[in-house]
Amino acid sequence: MTAVQPPAANEPPPPQRGQTREERGRDISEAQAEAEAETSKVKQYLRIMSPRYVLSMAEGYPVVLKPFIQFCLILIYPAWLFAVLFGAAMHALFYVTVYPVLWLLFWPMRAHQKKHHPQEYAESQRKK
Repeated sequence: MTAVQPPAANEPPPPQRGQTREERGRDISEAQAEAEAETSKVKQYLRIMSPRYVLSMAEGYPVVLKPFIQFCLILIYPAWLFAVLFGAAMHALFYVTVYPVLWLLFWPMRAHQKKHHPQEYAESQRKK
């Protein structure tokens, strides 16, 4: 094995290691972070429908592309509103129809867990 030689005096220092994806964190805008932080689903859908949220999707792009992307996002804003409202309706429909049926179907399993493994059941309920 050879030893690593220090750089000569006239050479620049070696580049530092870049950050990993975990070290950099998520690359989201302030409007997107506010929408994700919202606990109420209704308020979350309202924040997602705001023009500020839609225009924030262009953040992080170069200065030359950002105005063009924002222009395109403004053009598709009515379709975005329709898609979010349709998604909200499907979400509500699922929780009114399918969720109660699944809740009743799995009731015996939950009752068994609650009776025979109360600590594990309490921990699983806390994770929600």
